[in-house]
Amino acid sequence: MGFEEERSVPDGALDEATLTEQSTAVIIVKAVFGAMLGAIPSMFLWIVLGKVGYLASIAGFFMFLGELVACDFFTKKSGQMNIETAIVICGIVTLIAVYFCERVVWSWQMMDVFNSAEYSAGFFDYFLNFDDLLDYLELNNSFNSSLIKSYIFAAIGAVGSVLKITKN
Repeated sequence: MGFEEERSVPDGALDEATLTEQSTAVIIVKAVFGAMLGAIPSMFLWIVLGKVGYLASIAGFFMFLGELVACDFFTKKSGQMNIETAIVICGIVTLIAVYFCERVVWSWQMMDVFNSAEYSAGFFDYFLNFDDLLDYLELNNSFNSSLIKSYIFAAIGAVGSVLKITKN
């Protein structure tokens, strides 16, 4: 019904294709995990800079570079990991991380504005109800504009990181 035919493998022997598939899957998981861990320090930098009102490609540069370095660290024992795959993985992680950072910054700023009035909601109330708040306050276009700028700055930083890595 769409499943591959089950192959019989002699006791103690592993099919080479299965071994390669498993090791490739493990390598990809390690690369994703490494990229996620490598992004964390730059995410803090991005959030702090965003909180004080700055948007800088330097955070994108360090984010992508940190992801590539951590990705390499977690997969260096494997000869199968190539730079193109690492760049794609880090690019996807960067897209997600930038969105997360922008959402945190905007949630934090909304909390500061509304809690300075007569509201007393916590950060996670703003973060979890973020889309509803943007709709209610009619700030979707502003957020999307800010997000696009952040993606542009992250892309500039990522290109700088890739050029630095591939140069060496």
